Amino acid sequence: MNWHQIDIWIVGIYILLMLGIGFWHRRFANKSMDNFFLGGRKIPGWLNGISYTAALVSPDAATGYGGLAVATGGFICWWYLSRFGLALFLGGVLFAVFWRRLNLFTTLEFYDLRFPKGAAAAMRLWIAIRTSMVAMPAWTGITLLAACKIMGPAFNLSKLETLYLVVPVSLLFVFSSGYKGVVISNFIQMIIFLIGTLMLAWLTLRHFGGAEAMVTAIRTKFGPSGAEILGSIPPKDHAVFPLAAALGWLLGQSIGYGGDAAPMGGAMEGQRILSTRTPAEALTMYVVTAISMFLLLLLVTLPSISAAVMWPELREAGADRELVYGRLMKTLLPVGAMGLMVAAMLAATMSTVGDNLNFGSQVLVSDIYRRWLVPKAKESHYMLMGKLGMIIILALSVAVVFNVLIITDVAIFMLSLSAAELPANWAQWWWWRFNGPARVTASFGGAGIFCLVVLGPRLLAFLDVPWANSLVIPWYWQTLLVMGLTTVLWVAVALLTKPDPDELLRKFYVRAHPLGCWTPYKTLDKQGPAGSFKLVFRGIFIAALGTVSVSLLMLGLTHAWFARYPEGILTVAAAVITFIIFWKLAEKYLAVLALRAADNALPITVKEEEPVMNNMN
Repeated sequence: MNWHQIDIWIVGIYILLMLGIGFWHRRFANKSMDNFFLGGRKIPGWLNGISYTAALVSPDAATGYGGLAVATGGFICWWYLSRFGLALFLGGVLFAVFWRRLNLFTTLEFYDLRFPKGAAAAMRLWIAIRTSMVAMPAWTGITLLAACKIMGPAFNLSKLETLYLVVPVSLLFVFSSGYKGVVISNFIQMIIFLIGTLMLAWLTLRHFGGAEAMVTAIRTKFGPSGAEILGSIPPKDHAVFPLAAALGWLLGQSIGYGGDAAPMGGAMEGQRILSTRTPAEALTMYVVTAISMFLLLLLVTLPSISAAVMWPELREAGADRELVYGRLMKTLLPVGAMGLMVAAMLAATMSTVGDNLNFGSQVLVSDIYRRWLVPKAKESHYMLMGKLGMIIILALSVAVVFNVLIITDVAIFMLSLSAAELPANWAQWWWWRFNGPARVTASFGGAGIFCLVVLGPRLLAFLDVPWANSLVIPWYWQTLLVMGLTTVLWVAVALLTKPDPDELLRKFYVRAHPLGCWTPYKTLDKQGPAGSFKLVFRGIFIAALGTVSVSLLMLGLTHAWFARYPEGILTVAAAVITFIIFWKLAEKYLAVLALRAADNALPITVKEEEPVMNNMN
């Protein structure tokens, strides 16, 4: 496919628009650290939700999920529903209000409030390094790699040519715009991405002559396996994504979610929570993220399923299925549409790259550089170092592009590693007896157990040990095994070591009003037992309702794609009704949480701390 003048104009106008937005917000961003990294804490919840979707749904979604869709079929939606669905709603219902109430600059400052100095320092440094120097370069790198995998087959661009097109504009934009500019541009970028993916989905249906003809083509091409491709529930014995994988993914990514707002699998959540205007809008951010992200993922996976008819060889073992979306673009896009799709891919790429660089540099400068190296300097100095941190993270990301082949392998590795300590993230909020030694054990011991269970067998196999392959188990069982062993380890450490100092726990309770088992401190609230696990279980139920509502919506739209229209209409109607019930219950639940905070008796004098950065010179 050759470039036409209209395509060049579309791409050029898009790039100029992004740079214009960046320079427009330059003065606001450079006023303070709060402005540059948190948008002045005045970002609406719905806009933060769209922005978070932009950070999560980048070209790696079109390549990674699109490739998985070729190998699976209609039940691909359970891959991202099990990974994100319950997790996002748990984070929004049970934790978003509490994180926003703390009013921190980065969520890593939580450890200084919750644990003694030694454990807090170790945790804050470890997670800061892990987030800024490992997670952000890895996720940014696979986003750039995904862009290369789309631009390559679709537009005949090499990796270097793609990076030359994406990297300079992304870096210049995030340098000047700060977080507020990133969020506003994300909204525009998601509109472009939505238009582009809708167009390609419609062209895919038109290529087959409609949904009914497409279903007939799938059944004719694949015979008995066609029924599996058209199915909406993962089969028990599927080679790539069996039902056990969906259940393991659900448990492995949901248990413990929300208790740490800087996990390796979704590290920008904390920034979005802390930048919202109110605690209630933090929940709105999660809900909007879930709905908008799943809709966009469905738009890129459904056409990829149908593309298996066009390139059946991509379903064979060892094929690079992640090229499928780029092939669809090259085959189906008419003259003049290339520019729009290039702009859509650039939009998605720049969204993620800009978000990752902004958040990663925030952690790098606040939780490493200022915390350990230069504790007292002017804001202008930290702003400069933050921008230098962006360059460092970007350089590491480019290294990932040239050293990784399969995107989903990186995603599974990162998420499995972070899952090891997820249950401890709930414990640090819900169990007063969870102490500093247990927190350190969960993080460092969990990493050690991960290496033993996951990397150990691979090392033995590499060394040609005959029985090594018998130790290798599917990744989803590995995730649950590592979680279970790590949990046993930190529970034992918590019970065998002394509790944290009473004064520290008392101050944290008064400031955060956490739920769960805080028996020695429940008298600090007028409502007393309201802080027990009754509210936790109520929140989990409400989060489950929200998950059911978006899951039904995705299943209903999948039915419609495969011409099962009556089932689709009924399922979507059930989704709408369930969501209305969820929202009503969530509003009442947030009112209860707000009442607990407002009714706090404050029997001791605790100085409410302002955000750290507000007190700087």
